[in-house]
Amino acid sequence: MNKSEHEIQNEIRVVVSQSQLATLFRANVGEAWTGEAEWQGDTLILKNPRRFTTGLPAGFPDLFGFKKVKITPDMVGQEIAIFAFIEVKKPGGRVRKEQKHIHAFLAEAGAIGGIAHSALEAQDILKEER
Repeated sequence: MNKSEHEIQNEIRVVVSQSQLATLFRANVGEAWTGEAEWQGDTLILKNPRRFTTGLPAGFPDLFGFKKVKITPDMVGQEIAIFAFIEVKKPGGRVRKEQKHIHAFLAEAGAIGGIAHSALEAQDILKEER
């Protein structure tokens, strides 16, 4: 049975959290309508409706957060957070052009991340050292 991307995302979040590899959050993206609400029985009427979108850029990864990394001894041995991301795809899923651009931008900036089809792949990506 093929798992949905949502099921894979949940597995990744659990495994990454339990293994303490990183702290990841779900990037909920979508759009809706907002306006002046008026109920008419069981029906909600929106007056002066306006479309609302979440504001994350097109192609933003499904999961994002940070990975703690110990910096070199000459930097006093402090831990810093490095931006981490996982784009979740079900087997056979394709990466969109916008996603490729965002991933390249994040990687160029020093983020750790990539595309995962399973929790195991996500762990391997987050184990990468910088």
